[in-house]
Amino acid sequence: MPSETEIRQALRTFVARHAGDVAITDQTALFTVRVLRSIHLPELIMLLERLRGAPIDVEQLRIGDFDSIDAMLTRFGRPA
Repeated sequence: MPSETEIRQALRTFVARHAGDVAITDQTALFTVRVLRSIHLPELIMLLERLRGAPIDVEQLRIGDFDSIDAMLTRFGRPA
């Protein structure tokens, strides 16, 4: 499994591809500032599954799981 630093960097790279000119941090509310949209969720979920080496049960997702890079790491940064 990749380290937290490697997962964080992979998420930063993913988000940066969609951010355009928007400055982002690991705390940026990605959907609120519209850096990411719902159309990006399937690709984001697949990336997180690959990084953590375990599937994500979409029925267990909660509002806020994808709010920021920090939120994603807290929720998905370790294998299930």
